[in-house]
Amino acid sequence: MDETTRALRARTGLDVVGCYAFGSGPEQADELLAFVTRGTKRATVGASLELAQLDDPLPAVGQLWGLLDGAGEARYVAETIDVVPGRLDQVSPAFAWDEGEDDGTLESWWKGHRRWGVQLGVADPDRLEVFFERFRVVWPVRDRTVWLVDGVRELRSDERAWLRESRLARHGAVEVAVHGERWPVDGLPALVCERGGQRVGTLSFRPRPGGEAVVFALNAVDGEAEAGLRRALAELGRRHRWEHVVAPDTATDPLAG
Repeated sequence: MDETTRALRARTGLDVVGCYAFGSGPEQADELLAFVTRGTKRATVGASLELAQLDDPLPAVGQLWGLLDGAGEARYVAETIDVVPGRLDQVSPAFAWDEGEDDGTLESWWKGHRRWGVQLGVADPDRLEVFFERFRVVWPVRDRTVWLVDGVRELRSDERAWLRESRLARHGAVEVAVHGERWPVDGLPALVCERGGQRVGTLSFRPRPGGEAVVFALNAVDGEAEAGLRRALAELGRRHRWEHVVAPDTATDPLAG
């Protein structure tokens, strides 16, 4: 165990397995750490070949690790909440959004991570074997629910299976399609409306370059829930400086059950 990890364990009392910095150098580490501080970055992707070179295992759900700034100082402790092995070309709009970098679009994600693959010496970055990891911050304070407007928040990672199963039960398929694009509903960023502790509506969307967001599915038990979801999307648009939101009629269907 290195000294930084040992010191972080003593400071926090947490069973931290190691300390890591995002990016390829001090400047990028600080840049990516700023997204964590802002609260937009709660996911990261790693290359399997780098794990093999270090003889490290795949991150495990529940594992705690320290996040360093560019100077090597521990700023956060994070907990891994989801790990999915795959290829770089299997990324979803939801994961690109959860990485929380740049404009949050799949297109900007591709641009940066294909460049990263080339830097690793991979001939075809799209085929790079990776692991998609989601995490939450547990120190110095724990992540808490952030409500965009009253009763509406972003979908949690542990709710994606529920969203997928709900879509399948109502429509017999998990994919949603708008303007020729098809995505599984659990592969898109989404908002959830709650009332009395119960989920009463969801809105799935995809941000695009140039300040645009497209609604793929809007499901609500009533007009009040639908209005709340639309207000929350507008608030998200204000924060991300979207110029307009495309909400075609084909994206709207009723929430059942």
